[in-house]
Amino acid sequence: MYQTSHFPYWLLPLLALALTFCANPIPPEGGLKDEQPPQLVPEESTPNLQTRFEAKRIELTFDEWFEIQDVFNQVVVSPPLEFPFEITLHRKTLRFDFDEKEVLRPEATYTINFGEAVRDITERNPTQNLRFVFSTGDFIDSLSVSGTIVDAQKGEPVENVLFMLYENLEDTVVRKERPFYFARTDKQGLFRIENVKAGQFKGFALQDANRNYLFDQAQEPIGFPDTFLVLNDSLQPKVRVKLFTEDQPLRLMGNDDSRYGLVRLNFSKPPKGLDITWQDAGQNVIIEHNPDTTKIWYDQPEDKGWSLFLQKDTLLNDTVKVRSRSRQEFLDKTKLELARPSKGALRLNPTKEASLTFNQPLTTFDTSLMRLYEDTLRIEMQPLYSLDTNGQRRLIIAHPWKEGMAYELELMPGALTGLYGQQNDTLLQPIQVDLLKSYGNLTLQFDSLSADSSYYIELLGKGDELVTTFTIQGDSTFQRTFRALPSGTYTVRLIEDWNGNGRWDTGNYDEKRQPEPIYLRTLEQLRSNWDLETAINFVELRQLARAPAPAAAQEGTPGSLKPGEAPSREEKPGRKPPGGRGGN
Repeated sequence: MYQTSHFPYWLLPLLALALTFCANPIPPEGGLKDEQPPQLVPEESTPNLQTRFEAKRIELTFDEWFEIQDVFNQVVVSPPLEFPFEITLHRKTLRFDFDEKEVLRPEATYTINFGEAVRDITERNPTQNLRFVFSTGDFIDSLSVSGTIVDAQKGEPVENVLFMLYENLEDTVVRKERPFYFARTDKQGLFRIENVKAGQFKGFALQDANRNYLFDQAQEPIGFPDTFLVLNDSLQPKVRVKLFTEDQPLRLMGNDDSRYGLVRLNFSKPPKGLDITWQDAGQNVIIEHNPDTTKIWYDQPEDKGWSLFLQKDTLLNDTVKVRSRSRQEFLDKTKLELARPSKGALRLNPTKEASLTFNQPLTTFDTSLMRLYEDTLRIEMQPLYSLDTNGQRRLIIAHPWKEGMAYELELMPGALTGLYGQQNDTLLQPIQVDLLKSYGNLTLQFDSLSADSSYYIELLGKGDELVTTFTIQGDSTFQRTFRALPSGTYTVRLIEDWNGNGRWDTGNYDEKRQPEPIYLRTLEQLRSNWDLETAINFVELRQLARAPAPAAAQEGTPGSLKPGEAPSREEKPGRKPPGGRGGN
C-alpha cells in the first residue's frame, strides 16, 4: 500500500516552467562575448574515416550546446543519397540517420559536409570544415578536383553552384543520372571535391533551380569543361568554368491593353527578328522597341477590338487580342505633354543634340510655331528638328551649341501633333549648355589583336550603362577616341566575336559550344578637362582571365582583382588640350 504525502500542487506550473528551461538551453546574458564555435569531441562521436561502412546512425558530439541552421542547403552528401536523410539533436549530440530504404553504393567513398549548419547558441558562430567521411570499400579515396565558377558575362564568382562529376561519360548523363561526386561553390565561386577515386570523369556545373541534381530545365544556368577530367596520383585537376544560360526560344510572357491607344508586350528576351502585323481596323500604329517591352501605340476611329500577330521563324506564332476601349473617354483624361518634365533648365553636353520626350508618339511638327532663342538677348536660331525613329516620342533639336550659353526653346500651341490628334499647349524649355572643360576625352588603344578574328567592344559607364559599341575586324591594332565624355569610371568589355555577328553569343551544351569569351577592363577614373589614354593588350588580357585566381582572391582578401579583370597600369592621364572639342 502506497503512503500518500501532502505535495504542494500549486508548485507544479513553476516546476514545469523550470524543466522547460533546462531542456531548452538559452544564451546567457552578460559576460564575455563567445567567439568560439562548437568543437567536436572525437572520443564521444562515431569514428570518422571508417571503411566497410554500412548505413547506420552517425553521432557527432560537441563540447557545448549548439543549434542546426539551414540543413537543406548546408548539409551536403556526396555521392548524393537516393532518399532524404534525417538530422536530430539529442543534448550536445547531432544524430544523422539514413533512410531505411537507402542502399549505399559499393566501393564508394562518401563525404557528409555540414557546411556552416552547426552553430553555437550564443553568438551563432559556425563550426568550420566539419566533414564526416567513410567508405563502403576497403580504403578511403584521397584524390580531389577543385576550381572556380564565374558568370560568363560578368566574370564574377557565382555562389551555391553545383560542380558534379560522373563516371558515365555519355552526354545525356547530366539529364538522366545523379552525379557520383559533387560540391557547391562558396562566395568566392570556389569549390573542392575531395575523397575522389582515380579515373576519368565528366564535369558539369549546374545552378540547380529545382534541387534534383539534373539538368532538366532549359533555363537553368550551366557550364562545363572542354575535356574529360582524369584523376590519378599525379593528376588532380583545377578547372575554371564559365556559367551561362543557353539561348532560350523567344516567348511572349504577357501583354497589357488596359488603356486605350497602347498595348505593352513583354518578352522573355529582346525580340530581335520578330515580325509584328495586325488586323486592319482602320488604326494608325507606331511601334516602340525597348529591351524588355515592346509598346504598340495605336489610334483608331471606331471603338472595337482587333488582333496583333507575332511571328518569328517557326518558334513563335502568337495572336494578341486587343480589347475595345473608349477613345473619347481616354481623350477626355489625357493631353499631349512632356513625359519627363525637367526641373529648371535642361543641362546639355555641347557636342550632343537636345531632345524632349513626350507621353505619346508625335506624328507631325510645324517649325513655324517653334522658336529657339540664344542668350538673354533672345537671338533667334535656326536649328534642325526631327523625330526619333523608335516610337517617335522624342523631338530632337540639332544645333552647333555654344559652350556655357543659355538657350530657350519655345513651342507655341499647335507646334506638335500627337498620334491621337492632340496638340501641345505653350511650352517654354530653358536649355543650359555645359562648358566643354566639364568633360573628358578617352582614347583606347587595342594591341595584339588577331587580324583574322572579330571583336565586339562595349564601353560601359556608371552602373554598367551602355555608352557605345563598336566592332574591330581585320586589324591587329586599333585606336578610337571618345570626346566629351562625362567624368567617371568606365569599363571596357571586349568580346571575342567568334561568328562575327556583332553581339555576344551564349554557349550550348549539346553542341559542345562554350559562350563567347568576355574580357573586362576597368579604367582609371576619367576626370573633367583631362585626356585619358589607355592601352589594352589583348594577349595579356586573355592570359590574365585564364590564369587561376591568386591566393589572396581565393581567401577573399580586399583589393584582389575580379576574375577576368586586368589591372589598370597603362593609363596615361594628361591635361586636356585647348580647343579639343568634337563629337564621338
